[in-house]
Amino acid sequence: MNELVICRHRPVAGEGVTTILTVDQDGTVTATDPNLSVVLGYSSSDIEGRPLKQLIASAEDNPLSPDYAGYHDSGRPLTVTLRHGRGYFMAAKVTVRKASAPKPMARSQTADTLVVPKQAPVQRAGRSPHREHIAQTKAMLAHIRSCLADGGLPLEFQPIEALTTRTNGLCFEVLARLRGADGAGTAMTPSQFLPLIERFELSRRLDRQVIKQALCHLYNHPQVAGSMGYCGFNLSLGSLQDRTFPGFIARALEKTGLKPESLCFEIPAHHAVAYTADCRQICRMLRRLGCKTALDGAGNSMDSYRLAGRLPVDYIKLAPELLRGLRDEPTHLVMMEALQRIANASGKITIATAVENDIARQRVQNLGIHLIQGRLVSAPRPLKELGTPDQGKWSTGAIA
Repeated sequence: MNELVICRHRPVAGEGVTTILTVDQDGTVTATDPNLSVVLGYSSSDIEGRPLKQLIASAEDNPLSPDYAGYHDSGRPLTVTLRHGRGYFMAAKVTVRKASAPKPMARSQTADTLVVPKQAPVQRAGRSPHREHIAQTKAMLAHIRSCLADGGLPLEFQPIEALTTRTNGLCFEVLARLRGADGAGTAMTPSQFLPLIERFELSRRLDRQVIKQALCHLYNHPQVAGSMGYCGFNLSLGSLQDRTFPGFIARALEKTGLKPESLCFEIPAHHAVAYTADCRQICRMLRRLGCKTALDGAGNSMDSYRLAGRLPVDYIKLAPELLRGLRDEPTHLVMMEALQRIANASGKITIATAVENDIARQRVQNLGIHLIQGRLVSAPRPLKELGTPDQGKWSTGAIA
């Protein structure tokens, strides 16, 4: 384990207050000290058990990045930008040091405690795989940066089908994809590239690139844009906290002439829970432009139920886990029913995701869910196929 000594600098006379976080090898905060609320604005319950990367806003200065290994022995302080509990960023100096080892127990009859010093050679032997992992991470990061710079992400779309709505329109969600760096053009899964993109503060660039490409495609296919009722985009934490993002959308709408009410920006429920104030503000700013917003992944925590009714969103997208666990967890049906009641009471539209079979479709339809998304409707398809004659039966019956 490591101890991170965080010194927040005040503008007066360079004085600062220090707090200490204990972090395990996986990057999870295991312990804090009483100064935590003064320095970072969080309580111990807010931080302990969570990954440290959620606090760090500057990826280049991330103490847990590969470059950290070179700073450990020297104890050189790193300048880091941290997310304060009140929603703003703050600069601090972080010194990394080994956590104090617990005192050894009473002398053992077998003297097994003498084996502990022999662990040092094991750590040295393990440096080679660690450095190899660092090299792979850097290569992957360089490939991701190159893909974003080229402006040609292989986007996909997944249709959404209406169950109980009365209006017609084309409804789909735009999905980001990346090709691998193996030269064969193999597509990377989101689980492979999203952690790196979030860690190195590239998520905002990815969001904007996806939106640019999708809106350009719609502009070049006016017959699709004219019949479109819902075009969904996932938003990262970087975009949710970016106060210039609504201005970017306003300029894009002005240039393309697309209907703002047909664009919906989906906010992950776990971000909405952790950064409620930021999400509430971005929802209001996008609503002023005429755009729609959605709470994505509702039902994956108890807090998401509360936000489903109170957050100023237009749609509630049910967490995929609720649908996938229907067979083994009958309570999931009750949880979906609760979300549907919240939607009805607050005038919102529900979307059930990960609908894979007719049984799941029938169950959500009985609950009054408005729309469904999943492989039963259609698997994700290349965005370039949107607007072609073979786009299929799902082209009608969506929402307005």
